[in-house]
Amino acid sequence: MILSRKRKKLDKDYNLIKILIVLFLPYIALSLGQTGFLGLLPFVREEFALTRVQVGYYSTCFFISAALLSVFTGSIVDNLGPKKSMLLGIGCLGFILILHGLSPSYSLLLLMAFLAGLGFSIITPSATKAVMLASPQDKRAFSMGITQTGFGLGGILGASLLPFLGESLGWRIAVQFAAIFILLTGPFVYKLYQEHNYVRTIIDTPEDQAGKRQSFKDNFLSLFANKTLFCVCVLGIVFGISEGAVLSHFVVFLSEDLNMSKVTAGLGFGTLHLGGMIGLIVWGRFSDRFFKADRRISLFLIGSSSGVMYLLFSLFLHHSPVSQVTVFFFSFLLGFSALGWTGVYLTSVGEVAGSKRAGIATGLALLLIRTGMLVAPPIFGLIADANGYYRYSWLVFGFVIIGISSLFLRKN
Repeated sequence: MILSRKRKKLDKDYNLIKILIVLFLPYIALSLGQTGFLGLLPFVREEFALTRVQVGYYSTCFFISAALLSVFTGSIVDNLGPKKSMLLGIGCLGFILILHGLSPSYSLLLLMAFLAGLGFSIITPSATKAVMLASPQDKRAFSMGITQTGFGLGGILGASLLPFLGESLGWRIAVQFAAIFILLTGPFVYKLYQEHNYVRTIIDTPEDQAGKRQSFKDNFLSLFANKTLFCVCVLGIVFGISEGAVLSHFVVFLSEDLNMSKVTAGLGFGTLHLGGMIGLIVWGRFSDRFFKADRRISLFLIGSSSGVMYLLFSLFLHHSPVSQVTVFFFSFLLGFSALGWTGVYLTSVGEVAGSKRAGIATGLALLLIRTGMLVAPPIFGLIADANGYYRYSWLVFGFVIIGISSLFLRKN
């Protein structure tokens, strides 16, 4: 009897591991495309003679479409299913990246960034819903963190390898390599992912349990009636600001303010993502073990930690020269919270929303996250252009992130 129970538990754990490994791949593709190109921005800036504000426009255009479409694509995921949705998103992102390498002007690159946001907008809610349906509650944030380490790994590969290829072969060839890899990932995920392995682990709302099928409008409006969900979604603006500013400007900050070479700055960017990978796992395990009944405390700690790291970059890393070891160490710590929040955050959204609305609720959360990502890069760059360096950008954003995170904890 005991052996039988242990065998069943092992089988469940094994099936969960298989699902998580497959769901790891879309995040690698997503990050390799998005973060990999951001790692090439110093080359793009040099070719097109861009200001820091213009550098920030790329992320803004990318997240405009991702934000505008997030709720709609979340609803598509709820109806189409994660498997087909992931294939669609990966294919869209890979094709648009091919066009990146053919763009003759930065204006067209901004248009391509806008179109690439569609793929991003589909991949995240589809992978999120798949994890929520497959994971038991006591392993949910940890499982989400495991799959999203794929984003960190893709970021490390993109930030480390693409600048090297850009230095050797040109940034256009480098981005084409990334596009081909992404396009090959889609069919691979579609072949391996089995939707029938789902385990129903998210608690349904009363409407779901009653079997009532609601329209997109009714589902969307019901999200606003859930005050807990709405408050968690609003907190996503803070995380969007934190991540958007870092991803858009970190390579330029390292190469210009700290006088690193473009390749070394790319390695620093990769270290940032390594911190994010570790943060996803550690924060997820920490939340599951200590605060699984109250994710808001974990979210507050993550947000506050990100703000503190922003302040440290302002206070300690604005002088040049700075030891590369010191820079890489602080880059790791910054990534630990500024990029390591998504597992706990999206788990919280899915748990509050219920199984049938996990996709559209994730879409609403992503809408607000991307609102932060939209406004953060140009403002961060504008402050830097006004002063000639990024010191005050780090300072202002650090106080904003800590302040809003503190309000969230007090209001809830």
